[in-house]
Amino acid sequence: MLNRVLNIAAILAFAWACPSGAQQVHETVGWRPTAVPLLNFSSDDGTGYGLRANLFEYDGQSVPYRRKYSAQVFISTKGKWVHRLLVDTPEFRPGRRLEVELVYEKEDFANYYGGLSDEDIAGYSRDQRTFRQAFPEFKVKWIRTLRFPWRLRIGGRLSHNDIEPNAAESILSALDPLGADGGTFAQFVGSLRYDTRDNYNNATSGVLEELLVDFGVGGGGDYRGATLGFDHRHFHALGYGLVVANRLRVNWTIGDLPFYEELNMGGSGTVRGLASARDRGEARIVFNGELRWRGLPVWRQQHLYLGLVAFGDIGQIFARDSLPTSGGWRSGSGMGLRCHWQSTIVRADYGTSGGRRAIYITFSQVF
Repeated sequence: MLNRVLNIAAILAFAWACPSGAQQVHETVGWRPTAVPLLNFSSDDGTGYGLRANLFEYDGQSVPYRRKYSAQVFISTKGKWVHRLLVDTPEFRPGRRLEVELVYEKEDFANYYGGLSDEDIAGYSRDQRTFRQAFPEFKVKWIRTLRFPWRLRIGGRLSHNDIEPNAAESILSALDPLGADGGTFAQFVGSLRYDTRDNYNNATSGVLEELLVDFGVGGGGDYRGATLGFDHRHFHALGYGLVVANRLRVNWTIGDLPFYEELNMGGSGTVRGLASARDRGEARIVFNGELRWRGLPVWRQQHLYLGLVAFGDIGQIFARDSLPTSGGWRSGSGMGLRCHWQSTIVRADYGTSGGRRAIYITFSQVF
């Protein structure tokens, strides 16, 4: 703990000596490409290799850009694939944002623990506690500004999941949850947002309050359920490139959803350090706190910066007809690096949770 405090103090002291008034990339004009070789690592997925290419158009006014085109190819040593094509147009029409994404994902060793304790899981092999899944997915998101800062977000998702246990006597085969055979799933998403963030790609000030509802059907009629959610995000600039950021998410499910659409806990997006999807269930609360530093300018002409972050995460999965319990919390903490290049963000986080350590190298801020 003392080492972490000293590390954070060193970040603050170093940041205080660095200028922070540099031009923002969205204030420039023209087309700017970024091509990032993917040498990725996750304690859950192994070492990954690939390429992400982005093409940004800036007009000096639109935040974070006027248009973005993105393509990615990614394969890891533990059998995870993530290939995607994405188009994002924050000003598709005045006050309207449109994002379209096509994704193909495959995992050879996706986790399924079935609510078992750490002691019970110790008696299972990796194949018995994992399964193979492959799913193409098409997503559409449309956001309209109503009366600033109020926004309406609607969207949809269509996917098909092929699932196969990695062992005949696996946890998945024994518990046989709804969705164990995979299937097609269609989802409609709608939300009302209060959004004052200065940049949704990498906010330094403002808040986001969002009330969300999504409804999904599939599996030949076996899947029919909804998720209700509340999302709070707050960003406060301290000066000298430092930003305090936090996020609170609360979600409840209703009806019958396949297990792979249940709320989960663990991995790079919830509690860092905890095994990916370590817990699954009907309701979830997660809090993430970060102290971010934009960092040193490595190449000002290309808007390339190398920064740091210190973080803490805590959350719990619980039954939808009850409240979180005092002994059910999962927590994690750690530090990481951030590489900012144009509007591309590469993050590398080292997190610990309950004696487990994990490293994540991926794209975009956690929130």
